[in-house]
Amino acid sequence: MIRDDQLPELAAFRDIEKNMPIWYAPAYSDLVVSSRNESRPVHRWFRFKEGFSSDLLKTIIPSLDLPVAKSLNFLDPFCGSGTSLLSCSEIPSQRFKGIGFEINPFIAFVASVKANWNKINPERLLSLGECALSKSLSISPQLPCLSSISDARCINIDVSLQLLAVRDAIRSLADDAEANALLLGLAASIEALSKVRKDGRALRIVEKAKQPVFATLREKWTMIAKDVQARRASISKATPSKVILGDGRRPLKYGIRPSSIDLIVTSPPYPNTIDYTEVYKLELWFLGFVDTAEKFLGLRRETLRSHPTAAPLENDAHFHLGPGHSELRKLIDPMLERADASSQKWRRRLLVGYFSDLHNALSQHYQCLKPGGYEVLVVGNSLHGGAAFPYLVPTDLIISVMAPILGFTVESTLVARSLKRRLSGNHFLRESVIVLRKSNA
Repeated sequence: MIRDDQLPELAAFRDIEKNMPIWYAPAYSDLVVSSRNESRPVHRWFRFKEGFSSDLLKTIIPSLDLPVAKSLNFLDPFCGSGTSLLSCSEIPSQRFKGIGFEINPFIAFVASVKANWNKINPERLLSLGECALSKSLSISPQLPCLSSISDARCINIDVSLQLLAVRDAIRSLADDAEANALLLGLAASIEALSKVRKDGRALRIVEKAKQPVFATLREKWTMIAKDVQARRASISKATPSKVILGDGRRPLKYGIRPSSIDLIVTSPPYPNTIDYTEVYKLELWFLGFVDTAEKFLGLRRETLRSHPTAAPLENDAHFHLGPGHSELRKLIDPMLERADASSQKWRRRLLVGYFSDLHNALSQHYQCLKPGGYEVLVVGNSLHGGAAFPYLVPTDLIISVMAPILGFTVESTLVARSLKRRLSGNHFLRESVIVLRKSNA
């Protein structure tokens, strides 16, 4: 347990917090996590823990003063597996044109398949799947060069070869919505067929009963087919969203026009030192999105700088703490000082890189929004450094101070839930929903 007197900067944090529109919103506690999605059609096609609930969008929208229009332009610059894009079509009172960005090519693939569920023919999907299983018996694939696969540490060699043969069979038969759905079902089966479990931070070796490959694949494919049928019965007209493989920190680079977006809802990676490229490496390699160690490392370095393997600092001139930013200094300087005291140089690099990336992302998001448009962010605070050099990362406070510098108005910060308590006598370890608005001027 970290005592309050070990972090004297918390007093300054409380003073800053007093002037902010912060409310406790326990009704949002289940909305900032993805557990509800695991039992819902289409949302459940791939287990992606690093997301929020499919109910968040329809819960937050009534509190926003959105324009009355036939359709609104929606953007999720860190769309992950596409929860928000799917949720757009689940709101009967509003039609959204959704666009999402995701930098991990496998996760972008997941989001795209889910967002375009209405293009899938369930009967053809199952028929094509049976053809692929049959054809795979005559295919002799090569193992990827990833040691976690080739040395059987994470997954049995025979299982790997069966999965790769089915993958190659699918691709030889078709390149369409049904083939992509089959590949997604295959990817969603990897964890169950492997020796590992995703625990949120890494892949853990665990004891598992051996599962038959073909039966596991058929179960996933059947679930996808049934979900498409169920969703067609409940949604009369679906508007597919567009998923762009790209960097959500720079949406203008990919053709998003300035002042074109009505609403942004997103959850950027938390500064928790977790490299999600590593967490989803089996799926990346099995589906062939990376095939060399160099490409894998390159992808890790391209991601938002929330973990030590991300790109080193080069030019962060856009993120500066000038004399007019005294409150921002009160929040950031203690973190940097404690990171320096730990003698682990990557800690300072991570903090400066992370908040530089957030600063630059929010700046571009502001430019993308129409006057009066909103950005809703799900963020989490965290505690790092251990007992010797603890430091708190108050992400929600930093964004709430940084956003007005960029032109936003902070409408509210809704504290959804407390995280695991390692701090005594304070409330800063939490997840929050921040609502920002661009001025109408």
